[in-house]
Amino acid sequence: MAGRLWQEAKDALASLADVAQMYDTDGIDVCFLNSPVKGRSLRGAASVKRLFDMAMPWGATPIGERLEELLLDYLDKLERAKDNYDAGDRTAMDGIKPTNYIIITDGAPTDDPEEVIVNAARRLDARHFPLSQVGIQFVQIGNFRSATAFLNELDDSLSKTHGIRDMVDTTPYAGQLTVEKLTKILLGGINRRVDRKGGLSVLE
Repeated sequence: MAGRLWQEAKDALASLADVAQMYDTDGIDVCFLNSPVKGRSLRGAASVKRLFDMAMPWGATPIGERLEELLLDYLDKLERAKDNYDAGDRTAMDGIKPTNYIIITDGAPTDDPEEVIVNAARRLDARHFPLSQVGIQFVQIGNFRSATAFLNELDDSLSKTHGIRDMVDTTPYAGQLTVEKLTKILLGGINRRVDRKGGLSVLE
């Protein structure tokens, strides 16, 4: 991702940080597929824009690798907290909030995010965590057919093929990405209504 699309993603995420801080004092975390640069608990547009200025878009699209890193870190903390809760510590789960990952991509992945998602879903299912515990939203930016095909396949068959919870929503390209669209995409995933009405219903 580069040029206009990079700027589009930057502007939308920066505006989302402004919206998010009105509802969650923790802010948002932002990381990149091909850069070690990470931002934790970013509050407000300025902090997101500064982070983007530190990262350079280049290389492949290792969605699976980066998603695995993020999911494993969260799931390990979640399962440890659940173990402590089951052992009698009734406050153990208080610091573990449900999480949602928004993946903005302009191309198909160069690795295998499907296996990563399936493994994570099976861990969540095994411990009977709520369906709202983890959500993953893939958002296409730019009208590239390879990305569209990947997203359609992921959304249509993942849950049924592997017998796992449905925790993935996808939104194919539908014009310029704005904070309004991004917010509706995120809320649509949280409310579990995207698949029920069609991927583009959240953009209405």
